[in-house]
This record gives sequence, structure tokens and C-alpha cells, in this order.
Amino acid sequence: MTLTLDLPPHTEQAYRAEASARGVPVEVVVREVLLAHEPSFGAAEMPPEEWVRRFRAWTRSHAGDNLPVLSDEAISRESIYGDRGL
Repeated sequence: MTLTLDLPPHTEQAYRAEASARGVPVEVVVREVLLAHEPSFGAAEMPPEEWVRRFRAWTRSHAGDNLPVLSDEAISRESIYGDRGL
């Protein structure tokens, strides 16, 4: 597949510098980056070990988000369903 990307000048410059330093075409560097961050659309076809590895990497990527922890009350059935009686 051939794509045309409109990158900010500083990003293009960084890719070109990396390619030059490695002695490869810039397309090789960009392709490697894209494949390294490939979305896992085919999770059902992925080996379980790879799925676990990617899932753990994804959870670690949120470690610095400093999100609040919900209390037991906040996640209780009564709190979630309230007066609906479900």
C-alpha cells in the first residue's frame, strides 16, 4: 500500500535524520514506526501470549494518568442501578 502523509516539518525532519543516520530510505523508518504501533484489529487471530503482552503494555501506558479510585459504594449494585430494581 502506498500512502501520502502530511507531516509537520519538524517530524519529517526527524524521520529524515534518523533514516540518514541509519543509511536507509526514510520510507523504511516510517514503515517500522507504523508497524510497531499497528492496531490490533485481529485480536481474535492473535496468539494469547501476544494479546496479553499488548494488553499489559496498554495498561502500563495509563499508569501516569493519576485517575481516582472509585469507592466500594460507588461501584455497588445499589449505587449503579438505584431505584430501578435491577
